[in-house]
Amino acid sequence: MKIDNQRNTYRIWLSRLVITIVFALVILVFIFVSWFDNPESTISKYHIIIAISVVYLVINWVNYLKRPYFVSYSDQGEMIVVRYYPISMFTSRKHSIEIPKQQFVKFELKPFLFGSQHYLILHQNFRGKVANYPRISLSAMDKEDRQKMFQSLEKYVTP
Repeated sequence: MKIDNQRNTYRIWLSRLVITIVFALVILVFIFVSWFDNPESTISKYHIIIAISVVYLVINWVNYLKRPYFVSYSDQGEMIVVRYYPISMFTSRKHSIEIPKQQFVKFELKPFLFGSQHYLILHQNFRGKVANYPRISLSAMDKEDRQKMFQSLEKYVTP
């Protein structure tokens, strides 16, 4: 079985781009259009610009806390292969986990962001000890793809 969230990755990139462009355009409209230069108003255009900037920063902060990752999962052949990398502007490092099915011990889900998102942690039997891999954020995966991946991993868990 092969699963990846490439479509969601594109959607996240596109939404970030659109939000940034809309933010910049709204700020430019407020600065250069004279409709908002009413001296009798208690709220100036600069107060509105600051409020819009705060909303923009909050939206970006929440998206940053979600830490979306591109995730590709495959259990074809003798290995469980998970490839992943964070979706960010300065991503240059891609990671890959390859675990022989006989050495796979278990997987673990750790909640984060007030329990609304989960990290996946894979465990492998390595030289007689259980080693765990770095956590992978599943916030960019569809719920049904996550369930398929969990069902697939459940088949290979060794007691």
